[in-house]
Amino acid sequence: MFDLRLWLESLLAPVALIAWCLILLAVLAWRMPTPKFMRAGATGVLLVYLALSMPLTVDPVFSALQNWARHDARCGPPPPGSVIIVLAGGFEHPPDRLTDFNALQGDGLRRTLAAVALAQRTPGSVLLLTGGGDTRLSEAAVMGAFAEALGLAKNRIELEQRSHTTYESAINTRAMPAQDLLAARYLVTSAYHMPRSYRAFRDAGQKVCAWPAGFLSTHAPLLDRLVPQLGGLEKSTLLLHEYLGMLFYSLVKFRQ
Repeated sequence: MFDLRLWLESLLAPVALIAWCLILLAVLAWRMPTPKFMRAGATGVLLVYLALSMPLTVDPVFSALQNWARHDARCGPPPPGSVIIVLAGGFEHPPDRLTDFNALQGDGLRRTLAAVALAQRTPGSVLLLTGGGDTRLSEAAVMGAFAEALGLAKNRIELEQRSHTTYESAINTRAMPAQDLLAARYLVTSAYHMPRSYRAFRDAGQKVCAWPAGFLSTHAPLLDRLVPQLGGLEKSTLLLHEYLGMLFYSLVKFRQ
């Protein structure tokens, strides 16, 4: 149901106010005797800002990125004895103990929840959590403790704690777990992160199946899609990070 009050509030949010100010500057630039390059610059900045912040322009691209994660549906559910690889999602703050699960960012929590649920449905499977970090306790260690707290047996959890990037995770997990190198391997990460991660693991020689955990919403009402949103800027940031990462892998990492 459309909520007029919330929509009016969104019009006054800082992200939207910046857009209204840019529109005003662009109008003034065209109405006043200003040089052509200033008019073009003001208009260009406005259009770029709108393109990066409006759900109307951001959501279709973001949706396409997320939908790619479904392309491996032909793999089906993992067979018994599979290795389920889970990518870390970062810390909100340095954890002070293994059970400081609030330190995990939302992506890491969602990925762990999805992976544990998958492992509990897959007899004999192993959860391989990968992620280092610059803190005393690694991301993989805290995620592993979270998986235990959710009821997964400790002997079904493996940790890879040296990696700082997706690329490093793809390299460092190739020979893990040592006793299950021929087992089916399923990669668990956020849907928007799956295309880059999947490519990194495939290029590193791992034949993984994609198992996306968490799809960000891209179905806002029409009027909401026309208003610049903080969520739009966040999705634009993720899009740039993912596509630049894939380009970097193509040109540098896996060409070395």
